[in-house]
Amino acid sequence: MDFECSYSHMKTKMQNAIRENLYFTLLLCADEMMFEYENLPDSIDPKFLEDYLNISGSAGICRDPSGGYLVCPYPSRAEQLNQYGDGLKLQGATMNGLTVSGEIGKDAAIIYNNTARGRQWDLPMDAAAFADIDKSCGINVLFARIAPIYSTPNDNIKNALKEIIGKVIDGQVDVVSSQNVYDALQINPSENSLKMIDITDPEKIRYIQYLDEHYDAMMRRHFSRRGLSLRTGTKAAQQSRDEIYGMDSVSWYMPLNKLKARQQGFDVFNRIFGENVSVRFSDIWQQEYDAYQLRLLQSDAEAENAAAAAEDAAAVDTDGSENNVGDRTEKGD
Repeated sequence: MDFECSYSHMKTKMQNAIRENLYFTLLLCADEMMFEYENLPDSIDPKFLEDYLNISGSAGICRDPSGGYLVCPYPSRAEQLNQYGDGLKLQGATMNGLTVSGEIGKDAAIIYNNTARGRQWDLPMDAAAFADIDKSCGINVLFARIAPIYSTPNDNIKNALKEIIGKVIDGQVDVVSSQNVYDALQINPSENSLKMIDITDPEKIRYIQYLDEHYDAMMRRHFSRRGLSLRTGTKAAQQSRDEIYGMDSVSWYMPLNKLKARQQGFDVFNRIFGENVSVRFSDIWQQEYDAYQLRLLQSDAEAENAAAAAEDAAAVDTDGSENNVGDRTEKGD
Protein backbone atom coordinates (compact mmCIF):
# COMPACT_ATOMS: atom_id res chain seq x y z
CA MET A 1 0.00 0.00 0.00
CA ASP A 2 1.33 3.42 -0.97
CA PHE A 3 1.33 6.21 1.58
CA GLU A 4 1.61 9.79 0.42
CA CYS A 5 3.81 11.97 2.61
CA SER A 6 4.07 15.11 0.51
CA TYR A 7 3.81 18.53 2.11
CA SER A 8 0.53 19.30 0.32
CA HIS A 9 -0.93 15.99 1.50
CA MET A 10 0.10 16.62 5.11
CA LYS A 11 -1.22 20.18 4.88
CA THR A 12 -4.59 18.89 3.66
CA LYS A 13 -4.70 16.33 6.48
CA MET A 14 -3.94 19.07 8.99
CA GLN A 15 -6.65 21.33 7.59
CA ASN A 16 -9.16 18.50 7.78
CA ALA A 17 -8.15 17.76 11.38
CA ILE A 18 -8.53 21.44 12.30
CA ARG A 19 -11.95 21.58 10.66
CA GLU A 20 -13.13 18.46 12.50
CA ASN A 21 -11.74 19.75 15.79
CA LEU A 22 -13.62 23.04 15.35
CA TYR A 23 -16.89 21.19 14.83
CA PHE A 24 -16.12 18.87 17.75
CA THR A 25 -15.60 21.88 20.00
CA LEU A 26 -18.81 23.49 18.74
CA LEU A 27 -20.88 20.38 19.46
CA LEU A 28 -19.15 19.83 22.80
CA CYS A 29 -20.25 23.32 23.91
CA ALA A 30 -23.88 22.23 23.68
CA ASP A 31 -23.30 19.06 25.71
CA GLU A 32 -21.46 21.09 28.35
CA MET A 33 -24.67 23.10 28.83
CA MET A 34 -26.98 20.11 29.33
CA PHE A 35 -26.67 19.81 33.11
CA GLU A 36 -26.35 22.07 36.13
CA TYR A 37 -24.81 21.11 39.45
CA GLU A 38 -25.79 22.37 42.88
CA ASN A 39 -23.51 22.31 45.94
CA LEU A 40 -20.57 21.19 43.81
CA PRO A 41 -17.30 21.74 45.74
CA ASP A 42 -15.16 24.61 44.46
CA SER A 43 -12.30 22.24 43.60
CA ILE A 44 -14.51 20.42 41.05
CA ASP A 45 -14.97 22.59 37.97
CA PRO A 46 -18.25 21.65 36.17
CA LYS A 47 -16.80 22.62 32.77
CA PHE A 48 -13.87 20.19 33.07
CA LEU A 49 -16.05 17.58 34.74
CA GLU A 50 -18.40 17.61 31.74
CA ASP A 51 -15.44 17.57 29.33
CA TYR A 52 -13.99 14.52 31.07
CA LEU A 53 -17.35 12.74 31.03
CA ASN A 54 -18.17 13.46 27.39
CA ILE A 55 -14.66 12.86 26.02
CA SER A 56 -13.36 10.01 28.17
CA GLY A 57 -16.69 8.58 29.35
CA SER A 58 -15.93 8.86 33.06
CA ALA A 59 -14.26 10.94 35.75
CA GLY A 60 -12.50 9.71 38.87
CA ILE A 61 -12.69 11.69 42.14
CA CYS A 62 -10.78 11.34 45.39
CA ARG A 63 -9.73 13.54 48.27
CA ASP A 64 -6.88 15.97 47.73
CA PRO A 65 -4.46 15.59 50.69
CA SER A 66 -3.98 19.37 50.62
CA GLY A 67 -7.73 19.98 50.69
CA GLY A 68 -10.65 19.70 48.29
CA TYR A 69 -10.89 17.01 45.61
CA LEU A 70 -8.80 15.68 42.73
CA VAL A 71 -10.61 14.88 39.46
CA CYS A 72 -9.14 12.93 36.54
CA PRO A 73 -10.29 11.75 33.10
CA TYR A 74 -9.85 8.17 31.87
CA PRO A 75 -9.84 6.59 35.35
CA SER A 76 -9.11 2.88 35.46
CA ARG A 77 -10.52 0.22 37.76
CA ALA A 78 -7.72 -2.03 38.94
CA GLU A 79 -6.50 -4.65 41.42
CA GLN A 80 -9.13 -6.96 42.96
CA LEU A 81 -12.06 -7.66 40.65
CA ASN A 82 -15.68 -8.16 41.57
CA GLN A 83 -17.90 -10.84 40.03
CA TYR A 84 -18.48 -8.64 36.95
CA GLY A 85 -14.79 -8.05 36.30
CA ASP A 86 -14.76 -4.47 37.58
CA GLY A 87 -11.72 -3.46 39.57
CA LEU A 88 -12.49 -2.25 43.06
CA LYS A 89 -9.73 0.36 43.16
CA LEU A 90 -9.58 3.63 41.26
CA GLN A 91 -6.32 4.63 39.58
CA GLY A 92 -5.77 7.76 37.51
CA ALA A 93 -3.94 11.06 37.21
CA THR A 94 -4.97 14.68 36.92
CA MET A 95 -3.91 16.77 33.94
CA ASN A 96 -0.96 18.11 35.96
CA GLY A 97 0.17 14.65 37.02
CA LEU A 98 -1.28 14.31 40.52
CA THR A 99 -2.31 10.77 41.48
CA VAL A 100 -6.00 9.98 41.89
CA SER A 101 -6.51 6.68 43.69
CA GLY A 102 -8.62 4.97 46.30
CA GLU A 103 -11.09 2.21 46.94
CA ILE A 104 -14.24 2.84 44.94
CA GLY A 105 -17.23 3.44 47.18
CA LYS A 106 -15.03 3.98 50.23
CA ASP A 107 -12.61 6.83 49.57
CA ALA A 108 -12.97 7.29 45.80
CA ALA A 109 -15.87 7.64 43.34
CA ILE A 110 -16.34 7.34 39.58
CA ILE A 111 -18.90 9.41 37.69
CA TYR A 112 -19.93 7.96 34.34
CA ASN A 113 -21.22 9.77 31.26
CA ASN A 114 -23.93 7.18 30.71
CA THR A 115 -24.95 3.81 32.06
CA ALA A 116 -22.96 2.12 29.27
CA ARG A 117 -19.87 3.89 30.69
CA GLY A 118 -18.96 5.22 27.27
CA ARG A 119 -17.84 8.58 25.97
CA GLN A 120 -20.14 10.74 23.87
CA TRP A 121 -19.54 8.69 20.73
CA ASP A 122 -21.57 10.86 18.35
CA LEU A 123 -19.46 13.98 18.89
CA PRO A 124 -16.45 12.87 16.77
CA MET A 125 -18.71 11.10 14.27
CA ASP A 126 -20.94 14.12 13.65
CA ALA A 127 -17.95 16.48 13.68
CA ALA A 128 -16.35 14.43 10.89
CA ALA A 129 -19.64 14.43 8.94
CA PHE A 130 -20.01 18.22 9.18
CA ALA A 131 -16.37 18.65 8.11
CA ASP A 132 -16.97 16.45 5.05
CA ILE A 133 -20.03 18.49 4.10
CA ASP A 134 -17.97 21.68 4.39
CA LYS A 135 -15.25 20.23 2.16
CA SER A 136 -17.83 19.17 -0.42
CA CYS A 137 -19.37 22.65 -0.39
CA GLY A 138 -15.94 24.21 -0.87
CA ILE A 139 -15.14 21.94 -3.81
CA ASN A 140 -18.47 22.70 -5.48
CA VAL A 141 -17.96 26.43 -5.06
CA LEU A 142 -14.40 26.24 -6.39
CA PHE A 143 -15.43 24.21 -9.42
CA ALA A 144 -18.12 26.79 -10.15
CA ARG A 145 -15.48 29.54 -10.11
CA ILE A 146 -12.90 27.70 -12.21
CA ALA A 147 -14.51 25.12 -14.45
CA PRO A 148 -12.06 24.72 -17.36
CA ILE A 149 -8.57 23.24 -17.22
CA TYR A 150 -6.14 25.06 -19.53
CA SER A 151 -3.35 23.43 -21.50
CA THR A 152 -0.49 25.18 -23.23
CA PRO A 153 3.07 24.28 -24.33
CA ASN A 154 4.25 27.79 -23.44
CA ASP A 155 5.66 28.14 -19.91
CA ASN A 156 5.09 31.91 -19.89
CA ILE A 157 1.42 31.40 -20.59
CA LYS A 158 1.26 28.66 -17.94
CA ASN A 159 2.79 30.91 -15.30
CA ALA A 160 0.51 33.78 -16.25
CA LEU A 161 -2.52 31.50 -15.98
CA LYS A 162 -1.43 30.24 -12.55
CA GLU A 163 -1.12 33.82 -11.32
CA ILE A 164 -4.47 34.86 -12.73
CA ILE A 165 -6.29 31.79 -11.40
CA GLY A 166 -4.71 32.43 -8.02
CA LYS A 167 -6.12 35.93 -8.04
CA VAL A 168 -9.53 34.57 -9.00
CA ILE A 169 -9.45 32.18 -6.04
CA ASP A 170 -8.54 35.11 -3.81
CA GLY A 171 -11.59 36.99 -5.05
CA GLN A 172 -9.99 39.36 -7.56
CA VAL A 173 -12.44 38.54 -10.33
CA ASP A 174 -11.73 41.75 -12.25
CA VAL A 175 -8.58 40.22 -13.73
CA VAL A 176 -10.59 38.02 -16.09
CA SER A 177 -12.78 40.73 -17.55
CA SER A 178 -10.28 42.79 -19.50
CA GLN A 179 -8.59 42.65 -22.91
CA ASN A 180 -5.36 43.48 -21.11
CA VAL A 181 -5.48 40.07 -19.47
CA TYR A 182 -5.72 38.42 -22.84
CA ASP A 183 -2.79 40.48 -24.13
CA ALA A 184 -0.75 39.73 -21.01
CA LEU A 185 -0.97 36.04 -21.81
CA GLN A 186 0.87 36.72 -25.10
CA ILE A 187 -1.70 34.77 -27.04
CA ASN A 188 -1.82 35.36 -30.76
CA PRO A 189 -5.45 35.09 -31.92
CA SER A 190 -4.26 33.46 -35.12
CA GLU A 191 -2.52 30.74 -33.16
CA ASN A 192 -4.31 28.11 -31.23
CA SER A 193 -1.68 28.13 -28.47
CA LEU A 194 -4.12 27.85 -25.55
CA LYS A 195 -6.51 24.94 -25.28
CA MET A 196 -9.25 24.44 -22.76
CA ILE A 197 -10.48 21.14 -21.37
CA ASP A 198 -13.85 21.15 -19.63
CA ILE A 199 -13.67 18.49 -16.94
CA THR A 200 -16.08 20.15 -14.52
CA ASP A 201 -19.55 21.56 -14.91
CA PRO A 202 -20.07 25.00 -13.32
CA GLU A 203 -23.83 24.51 -13.46
CA LYS A 204 -23.54 21.77 -10.85
CA ILE A 205 -23.22 24.51 -8.24
CA ARG A 206 -26.98 24.14 -7.94
CA TYR A 207 -26.39 20.83 -6.17
CA ILE A 208 -24.94 22.70 -3.24
CA GLN A 209 -28.51 23.16 -2.01
CA TYR A 210 -28.62 19.42 -1.32
CA LEU A 211 -25.43 19.70 0.72
CA ASP A 212 -27.08 22.48 2.70
CA GLU A 213 -30.11 20.27 3.29
CA HIS A 214 -27.82 17.42 4.33
CA TYR A 215 -26.09 19.75 6.79
CA ASP A 216 -29.44 20.80 8.27
CA ALA A 217 -30.61 17.19 8.47
CA MET A 218 -27.41 16.21 10.29
CA MET A 219 -27.84 19.09 12.73
CA ARG A 220 -31.48 18.14 13.40
CA ARG A 221 -30.49 14.51 13.90
CA HIS A 222 -27.70 15.47 16.31
CA PHE A 223 -29.90 17.58 18.55
CA SER A 224 -32.98 15.36 18.28
CA ARG A 225 -30.92 12.75 20.15
CA ARG A 226 -30.59 15.37 22.87
CA GLY A 227 -34.29 16.15 23.09
CA LEU A 228 -34.05 19.44 21.22
CA SER A 229 -36.13 20.18 18.13
CA LEU A 230 -34.60 22.29 15.35
CA ARG A 231 -36.57 23.57 12.36
CA THR A 232 -33.81 24.26 9.89
CA GLY A 233 -35.12 22.59 6.74
CA THR A 234 -37.06 24.08 3.87
CA LYS A 235 -40.47 22.83 2.85
CA ALA A 236 -40.57 20.75 -0.30
CA ALA A 237 -43.57 21.09 -2.60
CA GLN A 238 -44.80 17.57 -1.89
CA GLN A 239 -44.58 17.88 1.90
CA SER A 240 -47.57 18.74 4.05
CA ARG A 241 -47.42 20.87 7.17
CA ASP A 242 -48.03 17.78 9.33
CA GLU A 243 -45.09 16.04 7.69
CA ILE A 244 -42.86 19.02 8.38
CA TYR A 245 -43.87 19.05 12.05
CA GLY A 246 -43.41 15.29 12.17
CA MET A 247 -39.73 15.81 11.38
CA ASP A 248 -39.38 17.66 14.69
CA SER A 249 -39.72 14.47 16.72
CA VAL A 250 -37.13 14.15 19.47
CA SER A 251 -35.67 11.43 21.64
CA TRP A 252 -34.98 11.79 25.35
CA TYR A 253 -33.29 8.47 26.01
CA MET A 254 -29.79 9.96 25.79
CA PRO A 255 -30.28 13.02 28.05
CA LEU A 256 -32.22 10.99 30.62
CA ASN A 257 -29.62 8.23 30.60
CA LYS A 258 -26.80 10.74 31.05
CA LEU A 259 -28.69 12.42 33.89
CA LYS A 260 -29.27 9.07 35.59
CA ALA A 261 -25.57 8.13 35.36
CA ARG A 262 -24.49 11.44 36.89
CA GLN A 263 -27.05 11.22 39.68
CA GLN A 264 -26.00 7.66 40.53
CA GLY A 265 -22.33 8.66 40.60
CA PHE A 266 -22.88 11.63 42.86
CA ASP A 267 -25.12 9.57 45.16
CA VAL A 268 -22.03 7.48 45.90
CA PHE A 269 -19.88 10.62 46.11
CA ASN A 270 -22.25 12.23 48.60
CA ARG A 271 -22.42 9.09 50.73
CA ILE A 272 -18.68 8.57 51.11
CA PHE A 273 -17.64 12.22 51.38
CA GLY A 274 -20.64 13.66 53.23
CA GLU A 275 -21.46 16.15 50.48
CA ASN A 276 -24.85 17.20 49.06
CA VAL A 277 -24.22 17.53 45.32
CA SER A 278 -27.26 17.33 43.04
CA VAL A 279 -27.55 17.24 39.25
CA ARG A 280 -30.43 18.42 37.09
CA PHE A 281 -31.12 19.52 33.53
CA SER A 282 -30.15 23.08 32.70
CA ASP A 283 -32.99 25.54 32.15
CA ILE A 284 -33.26 25.10 28.37
CA TRP A 285 -33.23 21.30 28.58
CA GLN A 286 -35.71 21.34 31.46
CA GLN A 287 -38.07 23.59 29.50
CA GLU A 288 -37.87 21.29 26.49
CA TYR A 289 -38.40 18.22 28.67
CA ASP A 290 -41.44 19.80 30.35
CA ALA A 291 -42.84 20.66 26.92
CA TYR A 292 -42.12 17.11 25.75
CA GLN A 293 -43.99 15.63 28.72
CA LEU A 294 -46.88 18.02 28.12
CA ARG A 295 -47.12 16.88 24.49
CA LEU A 296 -47.18 13.26 25.68
CA LEU A 297 -49.96 14.04 28.17
CA GLN A 298 -51.95 15.84 25.49
CA SER A 299 -51.46 12.93 23.10
CA ASP A 300 -52.53 10.47 25.80
CA ALA A 301 -55.58 12.60 26.60
CA GLU A 302 -56.53 12.80 22.94
CA ALA A 303 -56.09 9.03 22.63
CA GLU A 304 -58.20 8.42 25.74
CA ASN A 305 -60.93 10.77 24.51
CA ALA A 306 -60.94 9.06 21.13
CA ALA A 307 -61.14 5.63 22.79
CA ALA A 308 -63.95 6.80 25.07
CA ALA A 309 -65.85 8.24 22.11
CA ALA A 310 -65.42 4.97 20.24
CA GLU A 311 -66.71 3.02 23.26
CA ASP A 312 -69.72 5.35 23.56
CA ALA A 313 -70.49 4.94 19.88
CA ALA A 314 -70.19 1.17 20.18
CA ALA A 315 -72.45 1.21 23.25
CA VAL A 316 -75.09 3.20 21.35
CA ASP A 317 -74.97 0.72 18.48
CA THR A 318 -75.20 -2.20 20.91
CA ASP A 319 -78.14 -0.69 22.79
CA GLY A 320 -79.96 -0.07 19.56
CA SER A 321 -79.46 -3.61 18.33
CA GLU A 322 -80.54 -5.08 21.71
CA ASN A 323 -83.73 -3.00 21.68
CA ASN A 324 -84.54 -4.23 18.21
CA VAL A 325 -84.01 -7.81 19.29
CA GLY A 326 -86.26 -7.23 22.31
CA ASP A 327 -89.01 -5.83 20.14
CA ARG A 328 -88.86 -8.79 17.83
CA THR A 329 -88.93 -11.22 20.75
CA GLU A 330 -91.99 -9.62 22.31
CA LYS A 331 -93.81 -9.62 19.03
CA GLY A 332 -92.88 -13.23 18.50
CA ASP A 333 -94.14 -14.20 21.94
